[in-house]
Amino acid sequence: MAAVHQGVQHLIYILKENRGYDQVLGDMEVGNGDPTLTEFGEAITPNQHQLARTFVTLDNMLARSEVSNDGWPWSTSARAPDVIERQSLPFYAGRGLSLDYDGLNRNVNVAIPTVLGRRTADLLTPTDPNLLPGPANTAAPDGPDEPDGPDGPDGPDGPKVDGDVEYRGEGYLWDAAKRAGLTMRDYGFFVDTTLYSCPAPTPATCIPSTLTNPFSSNTQVAYSQNVTLSQYTDPYFRGFDNQFPDYYRFQEWKRVFDTNYAAGGLPALSLARLMHDHTGSFGTAIDGVNTPELRQSDNDYAVGMLIQTIANSIYAQNTLIFVIEDDSQDSGDHVDSHRTIAFVAGAYVKQGALVSTQYNTINFVRTMEEVLGLPPMNLNDALAGPMADIFNTTPSTWSFTPTVPAGLYSSKLPLTAPAGLVVPKPTHTGEYWARATKSMDFTSEDRMDFAEYNHILWKGLMGNRPYPSRSSGKDLRQNREKLLANYRRSNIHKTVRSPRPIGE
Repeated sequence: MAAVHQGVQHLIYILKENRGYDQVLGDMEVGNGDPTLTEFGEAITPNQHQLARTFVTLDNMLARSEVSNDGWPWSTSARAPDVIERQSLPFYAGRGLSLDYDGLNRNVNVAIPTVLGRRTADLLTPTDPNLLPGPANTAAPDGPDEPDGPDGPDGPDGPKVDGDVEYRGEGYLWDAAKRAGLTMRDYGFFVDTTLYSCPAPTPATCIPSTLTNPFSSNTQVAYSQNVTLSQYTDPYFRGFDNQFPDYYRFQEWKRVFDTNYAAGGLPALSLARLMHDHTGSFGTAIDGVNTPELRQSDNDYAVGMLIQTIANSIYAQNTLIFVIEDDSQDSGDHVDSHRTIAFVAGAYVKQGALVSTQYNTINFVRTMEEVLGLPPMNLNDALAGPMADIFNTTPSTWSFTPTVPAGLYSSKLPLTAPAGLVVPKPTHTGEYWARATKSMDFTSEDRMDFAEYNHILWKGLMGNRPYPSRSSGKDLRQNREKLLANYRRSNIHKTVRSPRPIGE
């Protein structure tokens, strides 16, 4: 890890939403994947399959979280504060409370310290005089206490005395980077999303999802909900919005890269939220990206294009890209419902390797800290080991050319299909998915019953195959070729008998 830290000057952290290992990579030719559980296989996610093949297939990565509410704190601070743990159960049981994990306290953006400022940024903010001003986020993790001078007998571990420094609410990865003096840039992390789905009559500050190039009209679409990130947040990079394709999020990231960083100056830490693999809001989707398959492909292609940009840049040899899901959302998986997908790309990453070491989100965060030269933020990451066995101590040349998932050509995204390509059709239309999910609220993360949604996805994508009710725990790493051959024959048989193709 010391060699990797010395050779790497830039780290890009891509955080995605809610997918499990078998759901996406179960059809890989290596690793412990069950292809019969694969809903979004290689035809839909070719770039994530290429990432796993080119670098390291991590087939034993577990999400530390249960849902997005605790998934984002675990993924950004290696812990979920007590208030988050207490909010999650009643919220997901439909018994009230709000989700305060990303800077909204009771739907108030506390990163903006004044009531007037909050109202200026968002007219939906109530005028209640009891909305207390100030930037304190009750759900934010604390950073470490550090001595800053001579201590009395209590020292930094005892009661606060003169000379001790406390970092209240500053326990995130970017807070640690700021304390270390690192440069940063934020694309979509901890952004206020209340302006994306406004109730009627629409307030003047509501930001339509059809605004695919907000920079061209100088329209701010991202208001940070974190005090530290505010000064680093790209105001034109749209936050969580299921109506909006990741294709356009990448285009904004690329605009900034080409304008400001192509020739030098890339920040040490870049954060990028590419979230369209969450899926949802099918009836209000723009540009025809309105089915689960198209959402996954859109996300997959955006990730691939970003990695290609770095591979073809001056940063190829000194940059690592880390990609992970915030949680797996109880996906059908033959090993564990927490098993998720994760990727690391760059010159110091092993190539063509299968790494089956059991890692989880905390190891992932600890590895990024080691690469950046940051100390642990709390006891969790202090006690976790970095993922050292995915790296080499010397860099290798590498490249990455993204593949446009064929189905994506059926959308209205500005893509030109190659001559003669037969564009596959999704298993169902966008209208079908809108009807199947019409009672669900996709305006933010997990405002619906995700167990029910998993069943809807499975039925629509997999037909009459039995829903995975329990994990078998089998090791399927051996005899993969025979396993996959049987799986493909089964798919062909079912396709012939069924008026609608099942699965891919």
